[in-house]
This record gives sequence, C-alpha cells and structure tokens, in this order.
Amino acid sequence: MPNPSSKAVWGAVLALALLWPTSGLASSGRSGKLDGALQRLSSSGEELDVIIRVKPGRKSAVKNKVSWHTNHFHVHSSIDAISARLTAREIKEFATDPDVEGVSMDADVNASGTTSTYSSDVIGDVKQTLGLGNWFTGSSLTVAVIDSGVAPSLDFDSRIVAQYIFAGGRPAVLSVPFDDYGHGTHVAGLIGSNGSSSNNKYAGIAPGVKILSLKVLDKKGTGKTSDVLDALDFVVANKALYNIKVVNLSLGHPIYESAKTDPLVQAVEAAVRAGIVVVVAAGNYGYNPVTGQIGYGGIASPGNAPSAITVGAAVTNNTVTRIDDRLATYSSRGPSWYDGIAKPDILAPGQALVSNDASGSTLETDYPSLVLRSGTNKYLRLSGSSMATGVVSGLAAIMIEANQYAAYQRWQQVQSGLKRTLKTAFIAPPILKANAIKALLQYTATQIHDGTGATYGPLEQGAGLVNGLGAIALAYYIDTTKAAGESWLTLDLPASTNFGGTDEPWSQTVIWGTRLLRGTSVVDLNQLAWADNIVWGTGELNNIVSGTFSADEDNIVWGTLLSEDNIVWGTNVSLGTDLTWAGNAALEDNIVWGTTTIWDDNVVWGTNLIGFFYEDNVVWGTFSGSEDNIVWGTLSEDNIVWGTSANRVSVLGTMTGGGL
Repeated sequence: MPNPSSKAVWGAVLALALLWPTSGLASSGRSGKLDGALQRLSSSGEELDVIIRVKPGRKSAVKNKVSWHTNHFHVHSSIDAISARLTAREIKEFATDPDVEGVSMDADVNASGTTSTYSSDVIGDVKQTLGLGNWFTGSSLTVAVIDSGVAPSLDFDSRIVAQYIFAGGRPAVLSVPFDDYGHGTHVAGLIGSNGSSSNNKYAGIAPGVKILSLKVLDKKGTGKTSDVLDALDFVVANKALYNIKVVNLSLGHPIYESAKTDPLVQAVEAAVRAGIVVVVAAGNYGYNPVTGQIGYGGIASPGNAPSAITVGAAVTNNTVTRIDDRLATYSSRGPSWYDGIAKPDILAPGQALVSNDASGSTLETDYPSLVLRSGTNKYLRLSGSSMATGVVSGLAAIMIEANQYAAYQRWQQVQSGLKRTLKTAFIAPPILKANAIKALLQYTATQIHDGTGATYGPLEQGAGLVNGLGAIALAYYIDTTKAAGESWLTLDLPASTNFGGTDEPWSQTVIWGTRLLRGTSVVDLNQLAWADNIVWGTGELNNIVSGTFSADEDNIVWGTLLSEDNIVWGTNVSLGTDLTWAGNAALEDNIVWGTTTIWDDNVVWGTNLIGFFYEDNVVWGTFSGSEDNIVWGTLSEDNIVWGTSANRVSVLGTMTGGGL
C-alpha cells in the first residue's frame, strides 16, 4: 500500500489509474471489467452482491455459469445483466470471461431527499410557482413511483393502482400500499395529490394521475441497485397494462463507472427506448454541509443517464415571481463523473415542499420538526432534488395529457365541418416522446440568478428553472402526427411567461450532450432527435475530451462515452457523426469543455469516486503540485470530501483537453 506521507499529486495520479481502465490495472492484478468499487473490494474474502453485464446473446450461457457457483441470482429482462452473490474469486473469474462485458457492484441506493432544516418559508401551492392552473390533471395515464412505497390517503383516493415490493432479488410481491420510510408518499403527493385534505393548498402537479407504487427502499430509505433494475424491468414489461407513461426515480447512488457500463443507467436508457419518460434526481451533493464549500461533479447515478430528465432543486422563497429564485446550495452540479455529460437538465422547486405524510413512518417518527399539522391531517416538509423530481414527473404527465387532449379537440373541430357520412372515428396520435418532453422543458425554462445578479451556469441550473405554463402551452400546440423535419407547432407562441408581474424570457436552449442547441426550429419542427431510438446527446457525447495527466500519458477519468456500439444504447443513428438538425436549429458552445466555462475553483471529491485506498480509509489528494496535502476520509457513502484544484485550467481541459 502507498506510504501515507506520499505527495498529494502522486496520490491523485494513482487514484485515476485505479478508476480508469489502463494497462496499469493488469499489472496490479485489477481487471478493467470491474467498476471502481469492485476494484478495491474484489480482493476481500467476503461474498458480494454484484451485477454481471453480459454480451448480447450470451445471457443464457452466463446464467448457466453463474448457476454453477450460486443459487442466489436472478436475470434482468430489460438489459443484458444478471444479479448474483459471488465470492471475490468468482468475481475475478467472471471478469475474465469472454461472454462478460463487466461486473458492477450491486450498490446501495438511497432516497435523494434531505432531512436538514432551512430558514426559507414553506412552499404551499407549488403549482402557482410554475404558473399552472387546474386545466389538466393527468387522469388519463399512470406515473410509476420507484421509491419507499406510497401510503393511502384521501388525497390519493382510489388512484394507487397497485403496489409491488422488490427486495432481495425475489419476484415482485403484490402488496397493500404502505410506506414505512415516508419518502415515496411525499414524492407521490407532489406528483399527484388531489389536495382534498388541505383545500388544494398542498395539491400535486397532476391531481388526477394514477400512481403505480414500486417499493425498492426499506424503512431506512435504502435499497439495492438490482431491486431498482427489477422495478424498471417491471415498468417496461407492464407499461401497457398500467398505461405507464412516466417513471419517477428520486433515488440514486455514487457514480462508480462510466454511464456506458453503469447497469442502472442502461436500465433507464432501456425504459426511454421503450417510450417511457424517466425523471431522475440530480442528487444533493452540491456543497460540503460542514464547511459550506460549493463543489461540482456531484451528479448521482442514474442522473448521469443521457436520456433521463435529471432534475436539480431550486429555492423559490415562497413567491410567484422568479426574481428571488435561487439554486439550492445542496443541489448537485455537473458534469457527470467519467463521461463529462452536462447535467442537470433543469431545475424545479425543491426547497421546503409540503406534501403527504405516511403515518408512523421513519421520517415522521425521527424528524418530528418536519411534520406539519392542519386539523387532524399531517403533512411532511422535505427538501431536495427528490422533491424537485416529483414536481417534474407530475408536469411531464400533464404535458402528455395536454398534447393528447389538443389532438382530440383538433379532431372535433374537423369533424364538426363534415357531413355525417364523412365523419371518422378518433384515432389517438403518437404521444409526445421522452426526448421531445425534455426538449420542451428545457426550451421553455427560465434562467435564474444568484444574489449578485449573475446567471447560474448550465452545470448548475441546466437550461433553467422549469416553466410549467410554457411547457404545457408548447405541448398543447404540437401536432405529433407530423413527420420528422415538418412543422408541428400549430400556433406561434411568445417566448416568455409572466411570473408575478414580470415577463421572464424562455431559455430557448436545449442542452444536447455537452453543447447548446438553439434556434426556433428546435420546437417549431419535429426533429429526428426526438425519436425513442435516439440517445440524448447522440453525435456529441463521443466528442467529449479525453486527456492526459502526466508525462507518461496515463489516461485520466474523462473519456469517450459513446461509440459505434449501437446495441448498448439502442440508437439507429451512427454515433460517430452529428445528427442532421432541421430548420435553423444549430449546435453552439461546448458548455463542459469550452474555454468560457467557469467552474470556480472547486471540484467534488466523492467517496469511492476518486482517491486511493489505504486500509479502511480513502486517501484524498489535491492537484496542487508538490504540496503534502492529503485528506483522510471514510468509506461511508454519505461522506463527501471536498477539495480544490490550484491548476484547474490545465486539469479541466479548457485549454488543452484533460480531466479530473
């Protein structure tokens, strides 16, 4: 093991070597097929829960091999993967199997809410902050909430269509709805509470939507990645049965590997390819809670999934106006580790939101200060990107409904002018695709500023704070029967929305991979990029800069994400070339690697993300030359260590190409 007195810069180089597959891994006995967590743990003698990613067409063969070693395994359906409990020796064996793409830790996932208290006012009617009325309710579709369960209440009436429990790799168990942690109920309320118990004060964004509860988190708010994979498998397999259009994932785990090989990211991408909108929490790792220091690169998995709608949290200060809206300090900033994807995609209100309480749940019991009472009713006040994610899931649901209803109205208008013998039955048009919904949310978002008036950057706020009224309006006036390249916006709309007496301009920007996409044709025309088979960022993510750190040209963390391996990502478009954009839509600045990018001086050093291991501790170092500055941290997943980079210009690659 390295000497603890070694210089920090040496430690940083070794950290990168351990986390990025290079020739050095082979010589150290480590396999490039193991994720960052397993590269350390695979030398232990304990049994570990892992996810084996197999090559296309080899799932049956690998399943047979796994069955020789253990009875504790199960096969995932939506991605080529098998979850199993194996010894370190067996893990190494599978890492050398030619049928195996790689082996990942079956990592713990946690809810992305926070129980910290804040001085800001409690948000009541969150719909007002989005400019929303009660025009659409989402009653025509279902949102799947993958979380800790949903407790029944008058606010959900009979709209919890079912609850299934996913635990320990066992088949899904149909259950009476309940929530022993309390997080899932709160998120579900933000999505779809009808507000009947609060006179609409705490109504959700889509108060008529149906809720399918898929419980993967226990009473402590913790679960396993494999259980989330099973839940996503269930969603894809049963999307028609339950009419699932949106999935909410207000949970995640630290990023241990590239998005291309991360099983949770692959499952999210598979769900999007199946025509489902997946909304994911960015994470709450935007600052050091001890020192208050701001950091970048704290996006959690699966928030690094290119096609997910990754949501950060904003503070609205309980006002309708957006002049005083701010980025929540804790909200994770981008880019994503390993791949350098620009995240989050958008912000939504996430601070001190009040929603449904699950009676007797852990959150209610352990944090009584977060419980609000109104007569005999109890509510919970929570903050975090989890809450913001619930808000956007509800908005996505009513965007889909608004678009479908407008199509029905257009049909009625046509039929009203026809003779009876010429009238036809209504045929529902294609629904808005997941990529189109993400684009509309970004295009209509309004950019917010910090206390000095400076606009937050794309790696902080994405395209901006979500604009419910603007997004609904665009969705309503889009005709999805139009082919790619054709005009599909049926009415020209002003590119601004009035909030609290102030006209706030739309961003009129889509963040495509790492670059800004602008032009009125982004929304005026039906773009090829909005199809289900297109991975968000196609044609750009493969251009992410890969660089070197030392003279011997060790390859560092940032590298190419996409390749011509269309089996992994499910796109029929060559990933080595740019998509063709119709009309005046055009790609502009690279916001991650462009020379104008401002990251301040701070970079997140997260547990198991960067660093090298010394006994039971993670050794953290800075990129500050010969300074003997080493920070010791624990292996706890919620211990985030923060550092600075003195030579950030050359390290971040804004001039010559590089990485962290």
